[in-house]
Amino acid sequence: MKRSLRLQIISIYSLLTVINLTFVAVMIFENQTDLLIDNFTLESDQIARKILKKIEGIEVQNYDDPEKLADIESKLLSIGIENFSIISVEDRSVEKFKINLEHGSSSSITYLKSKLTTIINAKEAINSSYDIELDSENFIVNLIFYLTEKTFLVSQVRVKEILDRLNSLYIQLGLLLLWGVVFHILFGIFLYRKIFVRLFILKEVSETMSTGDLSARASWNFSSQDELDLLGNTFNGMVERIASQVESLEYKNQQIQTELEIGKNVQECLLPGKKRKFNLITADLFYKPMREVSGDIYDIIEINEERTGFFLADATGHGVSAALITSIIHFNIENIMKETVNPSFIFTRLSEKLFDTLQGSFFATGIFMLFDKEGYAYFCSAGHNPIYYYRKSKGKIVTLNSTGHILGIGIPEEYQVLKIKTEPGDKVLVYTDGVLDSTAPTGEQFGDDRLAELFQSKVNIDPKELVNEIKTAIHTFADHFPDDVTFGIIEIQ
Repeated sequence: MKRSLRLQIISIYSLLTVINLTFVAVMIFENQTDLLIDNFTLESDQIARKILKKIEGIEVQNYDDPEKLADIESKLLSIGIENFSIISVEDRSVEKFKINLEHGSSSSITYLKSKLTTIINAKEAINSSYDIELDSENFIVNLIFYLTEKTFLVSQVRVKEILDRLNSLYIQLGLLLLWGVVFHILFGIFLYRKIFVRLFILKEVSETMSTGDLSARASWNFSSQDELDLLGNTFNGMVERIASQVESLEYKNQQIQTELEIGKNVQECLLPGKKRKFNLITADLFYKPMREVSGDIYDIIEINEERTGFFLADATGHGVSAALITSIIHFNIENIMKETVNPSFIFTRLSEKLFDTLQGSFFATGIFMLFDKEGYAYFCSAGHNPIYYYRKSKGKIVTLNSTGHILGIGIPEEYQVLKIKTEPGDKVLVYTDGVLDSTAPTGEQFGDDRLAELFQSKVNIDPKELVNEIKTAIHTFADHFPDDVTFGIIEIQ
């Protein structure tokens, strides 16, 4: 699964932004809230002292006197106290009370009842001039002034200044958060334009290059002269060098391909061509190099009307090196056969020549069969795969195994020669190990058992048709050919 670097950085940046803004907002809010509460406490005490100062100078014997009550009301209103009540209770019972004066909300009566209940139940004497209780959540001051033992001034004051400052704090925090969001968005856009746009261009150019288009270049305004500009210039320089090297390699590869085509044509000139019928035999062969040139070589030599030779060799390796070895083999075979047609002597001399030329670094396997008019075949094999000889008169296939060591390894040893009685209609299946090594998609190889069974089942058909049957079977079975493939059928006339 592809993971976008941009998305990862955006996610991390957004998370850090939220954490940062939240932390700053919480710290500011907590600090300002503590200051507001401290101010609220001080402000509440000042309010209580103002009220106390206003009512201390009033001598009241009876709080039912309308003039005195009006004077108290006027003084309280003059200092901004708008919610208050003067209440008298009988026998300090909260169930029996009289409102002498009330201005504003009646919530003060509820507060007085709850507060006096505590005082009465505790049976405590009133030792202070007033009682104050703060509601810090709503910034409300609850005050009880003890006018007499049975008369109380009760007031609830909402500190408007603190509330205004709290609302202002909310607005300021909102503006701070808004500015923080805008700032981080602008900074993110700046980073994107400054960094990711150029990185994205480099990514697109790299993907274009991966398709084989080396004309692509990283293009933007290289005015910053920062690390990314340096990276872009370095990248373009690298692409230029790669394109130059690829162009040079393509030119050299074209030269090599041309030379290989020439080598292929030369190598094909060494083969017998499309001729099928020769003195004493008919031959049909299939030849498929792994590359342009092959490490397999074969030839059919009509020595005279009474004798015909067949030669097949498989050099080590593939391609040019193996093709050069086959050329050396073909050249030496022709020269040696000017001296003798004895298969044993031919392979002995050929092995010596290869060792002298290649010093044992390269070698080959091969077979040589000499057919004569008297009805005999002389067979010699230099470490080659077993070949199959079909005797038509007996309906039987005989396996012909190697009669000596491989060619070119420097072992001074004569090759044995098998003398085989031949009859018209007999067939010989010859092949190189590329047939056996042909590989199926499962990794299974074609193998000699499958080849022998196929030869046995189709041996009575025409040699050309038999070659086509084997070719079809190999191509149906295999999807991979790790070696040159050569095989053929020789029929005795």
